[in-house]
Amino acid sequence: MSHALKKAERLLIPPRDKSAIASPRAAIGTGYAHKDQVKNAFDFGFVRYEKAMEELSKV
Repeated sequence: MSHALKKAERLLIPPRDKSAIASPRAAIGTGYAHKDQVKNAFDFGFVRYEKAMEELSKV
């Protein structure tokens, strides 16, 4: 026999205000070129997921 489980409490997230539109903007600072941001993002991702990338390269 299975046991009835109590329904988990859900996180209540109010609907967002769709009238406010967020526009993209450049990073604040003088030394932030797009090229540097892409390199930084790749380095961060590689450090974080290095083991996963090594496993995927074996496939």
